[in-house]
Amino acid sequence: MNKTLALILCIGLGLSVLIFQLPKGNVSNKTGQVASGEANRDAVNAPKAKVEEEAHATPLTPSQQKQIAQLKANLTTAKTEALQVGALEKLATTFIQLDKYDSAAYYAAQFADQHPELSNVLRAGQLYFEAQTFAINVSKGKLMGEKARNYFEKALTLDPNNLLVKTNMAMTYVDTPTPMKGITLLREVIEQEPTFVPAIFNLGILAIKSNQFGKGQERFTQILKLEPTNFKAALNLGFCLAQLDKEVEAKKILKRVLTESKDAQEIKAAKELLTEMQH
Repeated sequence: MNKTLALILCIGLGLSVLIFQLPKGNVSNKTGQVASGEANRDAVNAPKAKVEEEAHATPLTPSQQKQIAQLKANLTTAKTEALQVGALEKLATTFIQLDKYDSAAYYAAQFADQHPELSNVLRAGQLYFEAQTFAINVSKGKLMGEKARNYFEKALTLDPNNLLVKTNMAMTYVDTPTPMKGITLLREVIEQEPTFVPAIFNLGILAIKSNQFGKGQERFTQILKLEPTNFKAALNLGFCLAQLDKEVEAKKILKRVLTESKDAQEIKAAKELLTEMQH
């Protein structure tokens, strides 16, 4: 069974949570749809030099390039704060829809550098974290992780007790020479709040990455006791059970995802995991 499948499709319990914690008016109702709290056209516009984050493995089509160019022009010509906010939100949202998380993060970071209020810094860090999460290239993932960590560290100077920031920052250490820093951070969070689900979830993911499926089973089982309808945890639990040759239990939990989840990605993951178990 493809371990990467579970990691890619089931990650990120904390991904949307941090965005949703931002003040109302700063975000839309979709994960990654970033708006800016106090837009400043000169602050968020990219310099004329090429933006490093916009070099992607999959180039934009001519139609997409035209769309992005128009959105950038709208941002440049926006005259009022309200128009600037709207233009920036549309630009960032479009980048997300095109799977260009790094570009969305770049514009959020430009704004946060000029307006380092907590909500702006959080947004930049979270988008870079998502860029790290979805990066296919290892070196690019490390770069996005470094940038995310930089903004998370700034956020913690403003809000030292933000457990979700600590939890997500921990995951930026996973593919560095010092992964134990991340594990230590997660343990600190658990010590402070033993039932903090995002930290438990990430410890489960780390258990899978290190082939400690028994520990992973424990973590995801704990989450389901706290949140019975957490189907991302259920997917990973099913995966761990399969790896431990507990296929009957694994199939039971994965079939529950198929029948009860309303999320298309979760249903797809459950189907693929069940299919792989037949091989």
